[in-house]
Amino acid sequence: MKKLLPVLIIGVAAALTTLLIVNRPRPEVKAPEERVTLVEVLVAKPQDMPFSVASQGTVEPRTQTTVVAEVSGRVVAVADNYVVGGFFREGDLLLSLDAADYEVQVQQSRANLLTAQAQLTQETAQAEQATRQWQSTGRALADAPPLALRTPFLEEARARVLFAEADLARAERQLDRTQIRAPYDGLIREKLVDIGQFVGTGTQLMRTFAVDYAEVRLPLTDRDIAFVDLPQPGQMAANNGRDKTVTLSATVGGRPLQWNAHIVRTDGVVDSSTRVYHAVAQVADPYGLRQDSSRPPLHIGSFVNATLEGIVAHNVVSLPHSAVRNGNQIMIMDEDNRLRVRPVNVLRTDPDFVYINRGIQAGERIIVSPVPVPIDGMRVSTADGFVMNSGDAS
Repeated sequence: MKKLLPVLIIGVAAALTTLLIVNRPRPEVKAPEERVTLVEVLVAKPQDMPFSVASQGTVEPRTQTTVVAEVSGRVVAVADNYVVGGFFREGDLLLSLDAADYEVQVQQSRANLLTAQAQLTQETAQAEQATRQWQSTGRALADAPPLALRTPFLEEARARVLFAEADLARAERQLDRTQIRAPYDGLIREKLVDIGQFVGTGTQLMRTFAVDYAEVRLPLTDRDIAFVDLPQPGQMAANNGRDKTVTLSATVGGRPLQWNAHIVRTDGVVDSSTRVYHAVAQVADPYGLRQDSSRPPLHIGSFVNATLEGIVAHNVVSLPHSAVRNGNQIMIMDEDNRLRVRPVNVLRTDPDFVYINRGIQAGERIIVSPVPVPIDGMRVSTADGFVMNSGDAS
């Protein structure tokens, strides 16, 4: 009996243990609590969006000329406005060359013309007399040889008159070319000779440019030209109704200034080094000499920023950069307050916003705050003051 007692005790203990395990209380099963992420959302409000394109360039004259001497001589006089930066009107006398030799040539040519005209008069009288003498013989005039009628001598006299007239015209042109006159309304960019200097035919005298128009060549990328309606190469904007407005701006003397310009043409080539296109913006009367004199002058050689009037895109939603992931994905907060990842079409970007024209419906809530680990279908919620319209973002 004593030997069975330990076994009996162990058996009773095992039975009690089994009974306690079977009758232990069951733990209450609870569903795991779903985590909610607070986000900032923006309500999509598509709208028509006018775009503009930024560029820059240097102001250059539309017409510039290197004036050269057509005759030789010493510079004997210069105009008061023959200075760098001097304005002039078309036809103004800028330089005078010594004309003494050319005046002599004109007198000699006139004397030669008078001599030739006198010889022609004499030969004409002699030819008429020869004709009468031939007719007095009773023979037909058609049978008379040219020498009998002095026809060759008369033609030679006429040729001498023509030669003398041409020589006189040439001498007068040479004399006129001793007066260097302005070819247009313009400004002297560089003067290359001065009073007392002898110049030969072909000597460069000055460099000038016209002040009727100034031009700015504006570089545009392939993406830029998709948002600007430009004239085709070889076409002028004024001829095809594509006269687009351009605003030029620069800071002069600490003051921000602006000028209005228009796209008038495009280059027909792509720059091989930069792979950009060029549109040419034109400014009328850049120095304000003909129109509004109160307008600040736009100096040739100035560097300006340009804003080109672009196209108007329809149904565009503007979003901050924080709302777009991986270049073309956004996060939507659906009607069940769950996050949905969606691809969209990005039309354009700028330093402030991303502009989307496909993939978003009006009234949808777009998540614009960062989500560390976005999972499609996760529950999200907004806090007070976190909802605004996309139109307010732009």
